[in-house]
Amino acid sequence: MNKILCPVDFSETSLNAIEFAAEIGKKFRSTITLVHIFTETDFNKIVGEEHIGRSFKELLNMADARMKQLADEINEEYKPKGISHCDYHVGLGDLIDRILSFVEEEHYDLIVMGTTGISRIRGVFFGSNTEDVIEKARVPILCVPKNASFQGFNKIVYASDFMKEDRMAIQEVISFATVFDARISVLHVNLDDSDDKYEQFIEDLKSFMQYKKINFVNKNFRENIGLGIEEFMQEENSDLLVVFKKQRSFVGSIFHKSLTKTLSYSTDKPFFVLKLKNNIVD
Repeated sequence: MNKILCPVDFSETSLNAIEFAAEIGKKFRSTITLVHIFTETDFNKIVGEEHIGRSFKELLNMADARMKQLADEINEEYKPKGISHCDYHVGLGDLIDRILSFVEEEHYDLIVMGTTGISRIRGVFFGSNTEDVIEKARVPILCVPKNASFQGFNKIVYASDFMKEDRMAIQEVISFATVFDARISVLHVNLDDSDDKYEQFIEDLKSFMQYKKINFVNKNFRENIGLGIEEFMQEENSDLLVVFKKQRSFVGSIFHKSLTKTLSYSTDKPFFVLKLKNNIVD
């Protein structure tokens, strides 16, 4: 994770995500880019009525000054701790399009962004911007709720309905966990009561895994998949939930649709959507 992209809209939610980006960045010695993309209408809403009527150039300069201040603060605090550098970009346009362009053109390895809560219209946890990034970006996304507090990544839950791609995905989780010396709970969300299939899958995994701090759990949550995973995370006192985006429609499958809908119960734990580049469908 040499390059981390962190969208910022100056809300408490996005500012909270910056801390997670910086904490990951210091472990991987990453470059962090803070990016603020807006329209003039968007920015008027952010800065308040007292600034409406100023020239767009003035508004742009105000945004640039705030972003520079944030980047300077990150550099001052985290460069001595290990990050390579924090820079920033302020631009005009569509947020999703610009994020995707940044990732493709500048070869970012991770997106860290704040989540906005439940979208009442679409009925999912992430809010439309984060959901769109999850759907379209080709790199992993760390989704950080407003109330999340970084306490390290000591216990990680990898939740899966176990498909063949999970073999590669779990290796990626282990690579991440190793850096934080984290314990991993691989949680099998059993959708068809097939214990034999689960046991065979675990044996296959154990045959090539060398990581010591890992355990496997088989659970059948029936209809309340997301709520069941949330309860499991609370029982384990876990710091991070990881899932693997296997197909184009993240919220289209039974597993992920149930997960995203009921994860609205989780307001203080980050959610990591893992991707493998050769598994993304255009």
